[in-house]
Amino acid sequence: MMKFNTLLYIACICLLTGCGSLRQEVEPKGITQQPERLVIACFISPQDTVLAARVSFSSPVLGTNDANNPDITNATVTLSDGTRSIVLRPTRETSYSGFSTIYKASASELPIVVNRTYTLTASVPDGRRVSSTCTIPGSVYVQQVLIDTAVATEYGASRKSYYARLRWNDVPGEPNFYRVAGTNEYVRRYVFQPSPNVPIRDTTVFMAGSWSPNNGSLLTDENRDGQEMISSRIRLAPNEYTYFEGSWKSTPPSGKLEAYLLNVDENYYLYHDAVEKQNRTRDNPFAEPVIIPSNIQNGLGCFAGYNRTVFTMYIK
Repeated sequence: MMKFNTLLYIACICLLTGCGSLRQEVEPKGITQQPERLVIACFISPQDTVLAARVSFSSPVLGTNDANNPDITNATVTLSDGTRSIVLRPTRETSYSGFSTIYKASASELPIVVNRTYTLTASVPDGRRVSSTCTIPGSVYVQQVLIDTAVATEYGASRKSYYARLRWNDVPGEPNFYRVAGTNEYVRRYVFQPSPNVPIRDTTVFMAGSWSPNNGSLLTDENRDGQEMISSRIRLAPNEYTYFEGSWKSTPPSGKLEAYLLNVDENYYLYHDAVEKQNRTRDNPFAEPVIIPSNIQNGLGCFAGYNRTVFTMYIK
């Protein structure tokens, strides 16, 4: 028994020593310094009324950067279809982080057409220039929206949620990439007291909300070329519940429902798929790193095309 305890003690010491070796100090000089690069994001479709792009600088691994104002305000941004070119003009807009600079032009200045290839370029006064191209895919139509429900226990209470799935036919003979989204209307009940001397009353408010896909919003026709496609379940709004008269109430959707099917190009799919995977890792220190792809020559970011169709129905 004494021999066994001794061996166990030695094994624990070795294990702790091994764990300690996992922690290593990283010397700043050992990290390769990458130069600051131009980053551009732009997504165009035939349904656009406004063409928009955002241009910024990449953030360095070491050193400082102005995270509150990453946008470039003095870039020259042009969009061309091979025959005509337009300049996107900088506009200052309010965003969740403060203000953003977005380069814009009316889509009437350069209509976005299916199967046409577009070139986006951006340059800054110090001479740096980035560019990219994309081709606009055709439209694919939703054949049906399937509605169902499920009851789940969340936060100690049983609640009913409402879901939708989109059904469509894949375009045969070519690789296709899709994204699903949508909105729906519902009525929400509120309890309020206008003033201390007025009785408490309740009211209903007409609202609209966006959908929440369970397993991501993107999919491909890999191994399903030309077949019927069905999206994963998408949770309809409202995604939250109202506490009313001592219990949590889930309001069923009612009114107009709009389902969006985006036929996107490969660069759009790869970029947003990586972003969705990165968002799902949250702050998990054990998650695999996600590399965000880029199709911007001499820079970073994504320039891609898509084509959106809408399926409208009404829920009672």
